[in-house]
Amino acid sequence: MGVPAGNIQNSRRIASNTIFLYIRMIFILGVSLYTSRVVLDKLGVDDYGIYHAVAGVVAMLSFLNSTLGTGTSRFLTFDLGKGDAAKLKQTFSTAFFTHLILALIVVAVLETAGLWFVGNKLVIPPERMQAAKWVYQISILTTFVSITQVPYTSAIIAHENMKVYAYVGVFEAVAKLAIVYLLSISPIDRLVFYAVLVAVVQLLVAFGYRVYCVRNYEEARLGSSFDRTTLKDMLSFSGLGLIANVSYILSTQGLVVLINMFFQPAVVAAQAVGNQISAAMMQFVNNFKTAINPQIIKLYAAGDQAASKKLTLESSVYVHELVLLLALPLIVVMDPLLHLWLVEVPPYTVVFAQCIVLKQIFDVYNSTLYTPMIASGKLKTNSWAAVWLGIGAFALLYILLKLGFDVMWVQYISILQVMLFSYIVKPCILCKEIGYSWREILTSFWKSLRVSVFPVAVSICCACLVDIESLWSMVWVVLAICASVAGSAYMFLDHTTRNKLNTLIKSKLNIKP
Repeated sequence: MGVPAGNIQNSRRIASNTIFLYIRMIFILGVSLYTSRVVLDKLGVDDYGIYHAVAGVVAMLSFLNSTLGTGTSRFLTFDLGKGDAAKLKQTFSTAFFTHLILALIVVAVLETAGLWFVGNKLVIPPERMQAAKWVYQISILTTFVSITQVPYTSAIIAHENMKVYAYVGVFEAVAKLAIVYLLSISPIDRLVFYAVLVAVVQLLVAFGYRVYCVRNYEEARLGSSFDRTTLKDMLSFSGLGLIANVSYILSTQGLVVLINMFFQPAVVAAQAVGNQISAAMMQFVNNFKTAINPQIIKLYAAGDQAASKKLTLESSVYVHELVLLLALPLIVVMDPLLHLWLVEVPPYTVVFAQCIVLKQIFDVYNSTLYTPMIASGKLKTNSWAAVWLGIGAFALLYILLKLGFDVMWVQYISILQVMLFSYIVKPCILCKEIGYSWREILTSFWKSLRVSVFPVAVSICCACLVDIESLWSMVWVVLAICASVAGSAYMFLDHTTRNKLNTLIKSKLNIKP
């Protein structure tokens, strides 16, 4: 039997979108690594830490972006899957006005409680407080714009038009290079000037996305259409997502703020650098998930739950392999890499970055198993489990730091939290509420585990036996670990997939059977 035309088209769309996203990511990643090095050098460790601590307070509410974006994208994708143009336009308009109201509420909270927190709880040298408050106000402005931007970026994701991200990514990269140059000739306080430049770039990007959506998508041309039923459904869905993402924001920006409440800005800078390395690494992974998640949701919306489940579990294993390919080399060469990359390496940076990258390996199933919950709309149990676990871990960390425990406990508790949620809580919810079986999930876990054994062993040997002092030794270690991951992944491919891969390789190399 031949492969259905719809499946071929979907596979081609996923492959095409992934390629565009990776082109965008590679370009941005290269520029980001360079600009981050210069920014840290120009601002200094303390100002760099202050910037991320202050911006972290704002980010603790701006997580609404990703949460509401997921919900809005889900409803738009659902309407596209059903082919209901009128409902699609109504959903978009309702989403925009809802986000506008939420953005105003966020600004009100940040200008009151948030401003008091920055002035009274963060550890900021008195002579830098005025600059910190300027950074805070600029961050509030960009947060307002980014929240109202959510429906537009959600529309692009729903339409699976990833070329736009590639083009905008080029602009962002060039703009970052411009920021680095302008920062070196700053006529005013460099910390404030840096915040202004970053805000200008973010505003231009938001404007570009809006113009594109209005010109290309009929539903993005706002009208007076507003549906209370749609609003109720979206708030119910996104409300549960907001609850779940409280855990995420506490484990990212919340940790930055918590560290700054007990330690100097230099330690905050170490956490910020670690987060940046992890975020750069996860761009590879998120590009793949961004390309494939709409297919999982559309299959579910079309009533093909079996295909949606199969794609979810298969993609979870592939994502795990991709994370291993990136994370294991990073962990082993982190020390020489950071000293090669940064002019000045803040204290704790190496071990923080290693722990944060390690956490991403355990976080794979936490993120990939969330997509079927989005598709089904069954988020309640997951949301409440996430928020209670997140609040509990955050409260425990606060108590430990208050009692004088070492800052490394921030990393230990964070890793434990992710492991509990990925391997116990999430599977329980899927089996109980969405029709998955423990046998299916454990099979997926087993596939990931057996692929991991050999690369982890190679990584440990490299870390213990190889003295990584030169650039060449670092390159050889990275190549050895990457080869072990690729070889292990190939070894455990199922027979059909391996034959297809062999045929593809032979055809590319013009090898006749």
